[in-house]
This record gives sequence, C-alpha cells and structure tokens, in this order.
Amino acid sequence: MTQAEERRDVAPEGAAAESASPQRRCIVTRTPAEKAELIRFVLGPDGDVVPDLAERLPGHGYWVRADRATLTEAVKKNAFAKAMRAPVKPAADLPDRVAALVERQVVDLLGLARRGGKLVAGYEKVDGWLRTGRAALLIEASDAGADGRSKLARHTHPGVEIWSPLTGAALGRAVGRDHAVHIAVSPGGLAQRLKTALRRQQGFADRPSGPKTGASQTISDKRN
Repeated sequence: MTQAEERRDVAPEGAAAESASPQRRCIVTRTPAEKAELIRFVLGPDGDVVPDLAERLPGHGYWVRADRATLTEAVKKNAFAKAMRAPVKPAADLPDRVAALVERQVVDLLGLARRGGKLVAGYEKVDGWLRTGRAALLIEASDAGADGRSKLARHTHPGVEIWSPLTGAALGRAVGRDHAVHIAVSPGGLAQRLKTALRRQQGFADRPSGPKTGASQTISDKRN
C-alpha cells in the first residue's frame, strides 16, 4: 500500500468522503470495522485531539475502535501523532472524557425519543409494545429487579435488543421521570442511533457486555 493509499484509508478527505463507505480502519488495530464500532476523532484548531461522536466536524477523520482498552492504547502510544502526521499529544484522560460523552449521547437520544413519541416507559406500556411487536429496543434499569425483567424478556419478539445501560434514577432523568425501570423504543432511525450509542457505551463500561436479543431470554445485569 502506498503512503497516499494508506492516508486515504485512515483519513478520508472531509465529511462527504467519509459518508461514501460504511467501514473505516482503526488507527490502533489497523483493522477495518463498521463506523458504528468506531469513534471518529479530528485534529482540533489548537492542535488537540477532538472526539467527534456525531461525525460532523470538518477535516480528516481518524478512527479508533469504540472501547476503552483500544483508546487507552492509542493515548499511551500516541497513535494520533503518527496518523495525523502532527506533533499532537492527546489528553491523558481522553478515554474518560469519551466515556462520559458516549453516556451523555445515550441520555440525549432517550430524551429525543421521548419528545418524538418514539418511546414509552413503565411496565404495562412497555409490555404492550413488546407483545404487539412495536418495540425495537427494550431498555432496563441496571438496578431493576430480576423478576420484572425476566417477564418482559419472555414477551420480547426475536430481534429486539435488550440493554441495561443506566440505573433507574439515571433513566428517569433521561425521559423526564423521577425513576424509570422499563423503557421501549420503536423501530426507526432513532432506534438505530441508540443501538450504536449503547454499543459504544458498553465498550467503555467497567465490565462491558453485549445486548440480549429475542424472546424467552433471561436478562443479566450488564453492570454486575
């Protein structure tokens, strides 16, 4: 691979070029992956490394697999300086900053889904959506009781992803309630964006795990 080809592979020219392909190459592992499995970074105006979760910032994009271990390695080895061909030094706390940004993105998307009528909360409403196939995502509080979670899992159609990303208090704040244990999100573009954000968040969790899917599966707490 020539130097020019390598540069195009790692850092396509601008946002328009980046939207042409669904895959990008991680600057640490050097392996291609779907953009949903990666996080985009750009070189900031002050020479700093800026995370771009929305993938909208102008300039070259530099992609890192969306997990704490890979980003920590990128910071430790300063893979950004090599990829960007610039004397940049990423902040030591960049993995923690990205983890907070990804969690904030999950919260913001849940709020957006609530305001757009794409979300219901509460056992009865969620159960109704699950039984009638109106849900693409089932989101449970990480501190919810096992009994209610198991009952809803049995009513979940195949293909519905089940996540437990936040506590009931945090989920409640996201959807405008004091507390939320069970949330269902309807199919569509917003649900897809949430799935991406949830996967990225799990990549930065202390004990990450993937989602449960389908019917008749017992949910395990993803934080414990």
